[in-house]
Amino acid sequence: IRTGWCRTTPLWGRGLSRLCTGAADRLHDCRARNVIEAIMWHGSAKSDARKSVEKFRNLSKSDRDAVVEFINSI
Repeated sequence: IRTGWCRTTPLWGRGLSRLCTGAADRLHDCRARNVIEAIMWHGSAKSDARKSVEKFRNLSKSDRDAVVEFINSI
């Protein structure tokens, strides 16, 4: 891991963790209030995920909702 960078935890198990613990934490420091905010926090110019964030942002609302639903289900 590079200095000054944080590793995003794997998404697998997010839905189950929330179901079992009630925890709705997002990101490593819980600053995002929902999945969309967590995605958007990765959009800085220095982020490796910037291009993915742009693609997410350009999706239709129904497609963005489907991505969020998928993340909440895994």
